Amino acid sequence: MMDRDNLRTLYLIKRAELLVRTKLEAGLRDQGVTVAQYAVLSLLALKPESSSAQIARSIGVTPQAMAETIASFEKQGLIHREQSTVNKRILAINLTPKGFGVLKQCDFHAGQVETDLFAGLSATELSGFRANLRQILSGEL
Repeated sequence: MMDRDNLRTLYLIKRAELLVRTKLEAGLRDQGVTVAQYAVLSLLALKPESSSAQIARSIGVTPQAMAETIASFEKQGLIHREQSTVNKRILAINLTPKGFGVLKQCDFHAGQVETDLFAGLSATELSGFRANLRQILSGEL
């Protein structure tokens, strides 16, 4: 039997992910946004003119699920789609000013969650933790 000090790193990461998701969902609920939708908004701010397929691959959902999210966002006025300047067969997606506003509110809640979750770490420890995560995810971001 394993003790708490010898749990697998992957297990700890998964538990941390579940904790983040639970706390983030509670904060985003007031905005009417799910964690997955927040990921889409964040990605569009980071990578404007992405296609629906690119976003789906980036956040690990099916193209069908992404199509529903994109249609909903478009109906709400959070995004707009236009023909890509690179490939005429692709619709490039961008946030609207309203979409940026919703993202800003979501980021505020995410910031509160981060502050609460990492309150036990010093600034130096948190900086090192973030650097380690970026290194692990290099090529994925």
